[in-house]
Amino acid sequence: MIFENKDSDAVHSTKEDDKEISFIPASMKLHESVLEILHAYMDAIPSMLLILNSNQVVSFANEHLYKTLGYTENDLIGHAWYERLISFDKRYEASELYTKVEEIKSHPEIELLILDKQGKEYPAISRAGYIYDRKGNISKIILEIGILNSISQENFISSVEEKYRTLVENSVDTILATDMNGVITYISPSISAYGFIPEEIVLRDIADLFFYEDRNKIIRSLSITLNNSGQTRVQGRLKDPNGKIHWVELYAQTLFDKNKNVKGITGSLRDIADRKSNLSTLEAASDMFISQARESSDAIIFSDSEGKIIFWNKGAENLFFYTAEEALGQHISIIMPQRYKHIHQGWDIVVSTGRSWVMGNTIELYGLKRDGTEFPIEITHSSWKKDGSSLFSVNIRDITKRVLNEKEMQDAKDKYRMIFEKSPLGIIHFDTYGVITQCNKSFVDIVGVDEANVIGNIIGLDLLKSDVNEEIKKCVRMTLSGKNAEFSGTSFSFMGVKDTPIKASFVPVVTENKAVAGGICIVEDITESKKAREALIHAKNVAEEANKMKSEFLSNVTHELRTPLNAIMGFSDLLQESLEDQMNETQRKYLNNIIAGSKDLLDVINNILDVSTIEGGRAKLELEDICIAELIQDVITEMSSFASKKKIEMQVELDPHIGFVRADRNKLHQIMVNLINNAIKFGKEEGFVKIKVKHMHDFLHVEIIDNGIGINPDAQQKLFKPFVQLDSSSTRKYKGNGIGLYITKQFVEQHGGSIWMESEIGKGTTFIFTISLKL
Repeated sequence: MIFENKDSDAVHSTKEDDKEISFIPASMKLHESVLEILHAYMDAIPSMLLILNSNQVVSFANEHLYKTLGYTENDLIGHAWYERLISFDKRYEASELYTKVEEIKSHPEIELLILDKQGKEYPAISRAGYIYDRKGNISKIILEIGILNSISQENFISSVEEKYRTLVENSVDTILATDMNGVITYISPSISAYGFIPEEIVLRDIADLFFYEDRNKIIRSLSITLNNSGQTRVQGRLKDPNGKIHWVELYAQTLFDKNKNVKGITGSLRDIADRKSNLSTLEAASDMFISQARESSDAIIFSDSEGKIIFWNKGAENLFFYTAEEALGQHISIIMPQRYKHIHQGWDIVVSTGRSWVMGNTIELYGLKRDGTEFPIEITHSSWKKDGSSLFSVNIRDITKRVLNEKEMQDAKDKYRMIFEKSPLGIIHFDTYGVITQCNKSFVDIVGVDEANVIGNIIGLDLLKSDVNEEIKKCVRMTLSGKNAEFSGTSFSFMGVKDTPIKASFVPVVTENKAVAGGICIVEDITESKKAREALIHAKNVAEEANKMKSEFLSNVTHELRTPLNAIMGFSDLLQESLEDQMNETQRKYLNNIIAGSKDLLDVINNILDVSTIEGGRAKLELEDICIAELIQDVITEMSSFASKKKIEMQVELDPHIGFVRADRNKLHQIMVNLINNAIKFGKEEGFVKIKVKHMHDFLHVEIIDNGIGINPDAQQKLFKPFVQLDSSSTRKYKGNGIGLYITKQFVEQHGGSIWMESEIGKGTTFIFTISLKL
């Protein structure tokens, strides 16, 4: 026998006397030159030798075999050894002899009948050895065949028949034979595993053993075997005497006599219950998959090799608006816009090769709904074969929302990039370690760094560890803790050459999970604004100085005017008292005009002095306890003459709970006089002026109400400004200098109150003021 001696790592042949002949190391790679040496060596051996591959196909036979059996290389090379050297009726058994290494090692010699080219059988003994590759797999089988002499032929034939009988009767598979009509002529004892008694089955029709639904299939398969002199396999269900069903596979081949005439069928029955169980499990899984596919929210579509739709689920119905009935049988291109239909060009090549650039890949295209709407989709293709035909499946998902989100994100990124790059403000981004990762051109310009030095001087700079102003470090730390921070100064000058005044705002970058992912610093060059602010401060100081000088001038002028005015008024009063009875009407009129004009001029001078005092910050309150009722009565008495000229009725509505208030008598008196004087001046003839006084939340609340001409809304905003007349024309009807309400407002605010008005054209005006009762 030829075998592998693993201790010496070589292939050996062992004769009956156990003498070893070493052929070639098994670990040697058999290149062509080595094989030639091996073949030449085997040709010189006086035994019949064959080399088979792992499928038992002959790759070499030595010269002694050709001479002994009469074959040529064309007869053997490329053919299974048992197809040429074993008779038809014994080939199945012979094909199983060298499939398991363990069995050969336990039976080193096998007796069999060998055919020569003329069809004559010779009793022989076969010995086998194996050549292994480096992975331990069988790569070659070497057979040594020895012909027995004529004396031992009879014993050999008997021995061979006994061995074949033992092999058949102990086979796990059931071995059987039938005649030309399918009547069983032999069946092995293993049929009892299916509940049958072998003796009772012989001479029965083989089809009768099967379930009635499978009998026609069995008969048709056996008929093909007989008519084509070949081999067939068919699956069916055996029905045992108790009615139990057994799944089996019947392997059948034609049985020939010695003259090569068909005499029946020989075959085997193999139990495939486990295989069927696995298949049932697979079918159940397939049914589950189909069920899930039908209900899937994704569109799942199957098509045949021509691209016609054979499966259309609910997801496809919802996505494309075709019902299953409408889609089935249509070409898959109905869901594709025209510009994508080129994918189906050359479909015959895809079908024949099963290869396409889209197969097994997920791609993004546009789908076409029934109404003509195009929308973005994600599509995955796959293919498989069934009964020799190619089938294809596509899984389609609507990605409209994702595409929109991606577009919005891209738009946001583009906007951010534009803001970042084009902003006139300097912007830097730093990571969670305080290291600058980005900056825009405006920042580079602000700090004065050359473009060649941006990386190093700015990008990559650690704001927490570098020689940076401590205030900036503090701002960075606050930002990385999630808080905003502000900085003003010139401390970014260490980056470049400019000592630029800046204002910087630090803001943390916060993720969706509310984690701080770094910070942004927005830097403003405040050089120009600083200059403008300094200029503004200078202008303000100049204006304040000028205003102070104006106030001092007015104060001096009014004092100077008062001296001659007092003389005019004094002598006018003296003339009126001393010459009252001696003056005619004309003289009396002129003197009254002098006295009235002097008083008006005195009011103007007093108002100018008040304005000067207020603007100079010299107006002080001289607080005392005042009886409000008496003060109002004094004012009414003072204004009665003016009111009587226009026949205006003076009305008072005083809260009886109000007695004394603490205030500056002169200023409160002047407030009342100014407001009542205006109410009478702009009131209607024969109208009224009402004074309402009440206590409200620690304030004295006073209303001066008239039913006069009213004030235009546009003019109301100007009333409390100094030297403003609503009618500034040279022909204005009402006299005034435009500072009375301004002084009134200043005096009210000095008393911790406020003043405002409500008016309607043609219906009248109400002035309201408050003063604090806690002075």
